[in-house]
Amino acid sequence: MKRKKVGKGVLVVLLVLALIVCGGYGYLYFNGLSGIRGIAEAAGGQIKVACVGDSTTYGHGISNWPQNNYPKRLQNLLGNGYCVNNFGVSGYAVQATSDRPYASREEYQQSLAFDGDFVVFMMGTNDTKPQNWQGSDAFKTELVALLDSYGDAEVILCTPTAAFFLDGETEGVTSHNIQPLVVEEVAQIVRDVAQERGCVLLDIHALTSGHPEWFDKDGVHPNGEGAAAIAQEVYALLTSTQWYD
Repeated sequence: MKRKKVGKGVLVVLLVLALIVCGGYGYLYFNGLSGIRGIAEAAGGQIKVACVGDSTTYGHGISNWPQNNYPKRLQNLLGNGYCVNNFGVSGYAVQATSDRPYASREEYQQSLAFDGDFVVFMMGTNDTKPQNWQGSDAFKTELVALLDSYGDAEVILCTPTAAFFLDGETEGVTSHNIQPLVVEEVAQIVRDVAQERGCVLLDIHALTSGHPEWFDKDGVHPNGEGAAAIAQEVYALLTSTQWYD
């Protein structure tokens, strides 16, 4: 009889631990903190859109992440004629010399293998961290090399979102060690690269710079409203007549 009681006690403890683990996982997943995502396989005839980027693309910190990250919102706007995949990875950067180069990630290889008709590329914020920033020339060189790896895909090159100082600061770093003034420099480099390479440009930095309320959590990551605005900009571009002239 005593053994049975001990056995039941162990089962109860295991059940409680399982609930805690599941609850913790659920919290991370639904708040865009897990890093987990599914990659959809395109059906015949669908236009393939690869959303490549960092935490802004992934949707870090967005409430109800499965429905509110910008690639998911973009998929909903575009409908069944398109297959949109989220290849964003939080914390990763353009430069191979950075602490977390995007090209070292499996998601980068997946984005290449997806062979998208369109690549919506938005990255550069993490390159502005002091330990990563090597100057505008180095960033530009590595950005061009990374873009070239997508071959014949139609690249829609996006400037990174604006980053906002907190607590009245006006220089240096903000949360996550991002340098807002260097983000502005990166945005200009992206504009220059788009013009030089003949890429279609989406100026997401300009779109977001007047909306600090979209970055109410930490000054760096857009909330659901900000993600919706980004998705709407990409949707308007992808469905514009310029692709069908």
